[in-house]
Amino acid sequence: MNAAPQGVDPSLIPMSTNPSGAPSNFINPPSLKDSQFAGGLTLIILSTVFLIFRAYTNLRLTRRLFIDDYLCFLAHAGGIVYFASQRKMCEAGIGRHSWDTSVAMLTDQVMQNQILSQMIIAPTLWAAKSAILALYLRIFGKVKWLRISSYIWIFLMAIIFGLNIVISGVFCVPRSGEAWADVTFKRCSDSAWISLIVGVFAVIADLVILLLPFPIIMHLRLSTSKKIHLGIVFSTGVILVALSVVSLALRVIIYEGKDPFWYGILLGIISTAEVSGTVIVSCAPAVSAYWFKIFTKSTVFSLLQKSMIWTSPSSTSVATESTRGRPSTSGSAAKPAKSHVVEF
Repeated sequence: MNAAPQGVDPSLIPMSTNPSGAPSNFINPPSLKDSQFAGGLTLIILSTVFLIFRAYTNLRLTRRLFIDDYLCFLAHAGGIVYFASQRKMCEAGIGRHSWDTSVAMLTDQVMQNQILSQMIIAPTLWAAKSAILALYLRIFGKVKWLRISSYIWIFLMAIIFGLNIVISGVFCVPRSGEAWADVTFKRCSDSAWISLIVGVFAVIADLVILLLPFPIIMHLRLSTSKKIHLGIVFSTGVILVALSVVSLALRVIIYEGKDPFWYGILLGIISTAEVSGTVIVSCAPAVSAYWFKIFTKSTVFSLLQKSMIWTSPSSTSVATESTRGRPSTSGSAAKPAKSHVVEF
């Protein structure tokens, strides 16, 4: 970080030198501000919709919510707080390249939101990933090895993600007599190693969460088609593995000190996607249950079926053929149509 010389306006001093040699752009530089807002808001809306489906399905089918549901709600709330803190930083000018970010932008409020982000993302990721493991416990809890594995990983994640909170507090919260944006910034930057540990662990945890249910699914006494359906539902975890790998790559870049303000907000965007994506993935079984156990048995679905049948040329021709050679009475004509609806 470049310090402002005595008597020089800090709003004219960049945080770093442009590698290309071009002058800093403090007027209209490239920024991730709009991407952070649009991407984060879209993901939060999507995960909210999935959560509503999840809660409605469980309340409709079981008349209660479970621990995995509450963990999902907790993760969603944490994701919103994390998104809001990142948004505050973007509005203050963070999210630009370091050479387009002035020293004056590193205010107390920016540092406070940065530390809030670091502290809130840890329990949020823990709740999101633990929600999936808690779901496994609810569905496959009678399988001893899976039950033990799930509890172990919930405990391990609590330790690693909790360590992130402790380190952030020790390194990033100003001590007596220190300013938020002075010594604290340098010391907080020195704690980037914990971010790498969390990133590596998150990739491993997501791989475990992805693979854990498949040995059980393969041995279930179900038809091949139903096993494939279950496999597809649980395979949505591949998205989480991909996001955690991207997140780890960004953590490495930040650790190396390359343009931390730009890549820091980019990491925030990916972290928001990781939280919302985990919430959505954990809701996939509930959405599947909603479709097969609620919607397909509803009056709306029946009306859609009938509408599709009677507006389809092939079904009209089948209905015409089925009535050929029979008395043209209302009672006898209705039977083939009713049978066709059932077959559909």
